[in-house]
Amino acid sequence: MDTADRVRKIPNKGKLEWNNIYAGDSLEGMRLLEDASIDLVMTSPPYADMKSYAGGFQTFHPDNYVEWFLPYIGEVARILKPTGSFILNINDKSIDGFRHPFIFELIFAIHNINDYCKIKKIKPVEMHGLKLFERLFWNKGKYLAHPSRFGDKVEYLFWFSKSKDRKFNIDPMRLEYDSKSVKRMERPLLKRFVRDSGEEVTEYKKGGEGSWAPNPEGALPSVLIEEGAMHHVRPIVEELPEGTILITERLDSENIELVQPKIGDSPHPSTIVTIGSETRRIAGNHVAVYPERLASYFIQGATDVDDIVLDPFMGTGTTAVVAKALGRKYIGFDQVEEYVKTAMERVENGPYVKDLQDVKAPSPSLSDWTTLKEES
Repeated sequence: MDTADRVRKIPNKGKLEWNNIYAGDSLEGMRLLEDASIDLVMTSPPYADMKSYAGGFQTFHPDNYVEWFLPYIGEVARILKPTGSFILNINDKSIDGFRHPFIFELIFAIHNINDYCKIKKIKPVEMHGLKLFERLFWNKGKYLAHPSRFGDKVEYLFWFSKSKDRKFNIDPMRLEYDSKSVKRMERPLLKRFVRDSGEEVTEYKKGGEGSWAPNPEGALPSVLIEEGAMHHVRPIVEELPEGTILITERLDSENIELVQPKIGDSPHPSTIVTIGSETRRIAGNHVAVYPERLASYFIQGATDVDDIVLDPFMGTGTTAVVAKALGRKYIGFDQVEEYVKTAMERVENGPYVKDLQDVKAPSPSLSDWTTLKEES
């Protein structure tokens, strides 16, 4: 049976099945899921004020974006387990030369939902205790140049959860140590204290109690996310159909050009975890916003094998592809049937799935640190 013949629409009632992608509005689809049934929701919703998406879907002006999006977040909060997480990749927009603050309005609304609904005179939305755990920044490694603005290389990644008991697998998210950190570890740390004057003083005792050494799994992760540091996340190579082309992330009415970083450019601060963006046009005019490697980073960090991952704006299936490859169950929705068809084909035929399942990227050994110390 052809994949197109198996595209499933969201039913009017009844249970949904895991490892499926449904055609239809995810707001209706999520209402069919049980409370506290999902381990991770990871998604990148439509950009604010895009002209249109395939299928005739019209996005909202930033002034109205939060009001449109809040009911979806309310359903996400309801279906998340107490140990679950919601990873939201979103970006703001410039209007008449100024950054529109709707992203910050969204965060405020989630944390102050009752007051927000009263102020806006909108139907109450229940957030089920959902709160912001962390805000992160994805450095895409390229940007759309503008003669009178900073190069915009980053997008927001907001990590929400309903309790402090959220799953957080820190080792798969660790970074490589930089040479300066390794050098500092040559002076083992005994203790830190603060003088009355406020000056922080560190006492060292070589080889003594409290000596520090590199963790063989890598350094602790940062709130700013560099591809070169992500030795635990295997790069994924997908053989997309002939005719697939690379495009820029967003095209506004202004004249822009794609700027790629060059060898020799100044590096970003070590607090950034950068995953290069390879935006691709798949299935006609759909833009695959975040790369598989970014999805892999958070799916490994926020879930375990056999957990359930949901994407309410599935698009062409990146979240599902990676979830399956990493041994998780998946479920998702998209309003465009053509995208659903493409997503299912990618999930079923991804040539790298077995590679991800069978081969684990090697962890750094302590000999790596020794070599680095000698070179420094």
